[in-house]
Amino acid sequence: MKEQPNFTVINQMSDNDAEVKQMLLSIIKEEFPLEKEQYYTQLKLRNYKKTREIVHKIKHKINAVGLVESYALANDYENDLRNEKLELSKEFDEILTAISNFIKTF
Repeated sequence: MKEQPNFTVINQMSDNDAEVKQMLLSIIKEEFPLEKEQYYTQLKLRNYKKTREIVHKIKHKINAVGLVESYALANDYENDLRNEKLELSKEFDEILTAISNFIKTF
């Protein structure tokens, strides 16, 4: 994975307001692990519709942590799941790992 999660988009969204930034970070830190767990559960169950819906939710967090290329990949993966195609699952997993590691820093 070339790009790394960062605060660029969060800083823009919060207009560098520390309180708003903390609120956004708290939402990500609370929701992302649950969505990640749901993703793996639905993927294991081969429930592609639910998996696609979860990828859609996670995609917004990918954008929020400044991962532009990863957002595009997640979008492609979401579309592939409509046809039960999993070719991008490994790359998506790498994105999830990177975000998991990133949220441990705040």
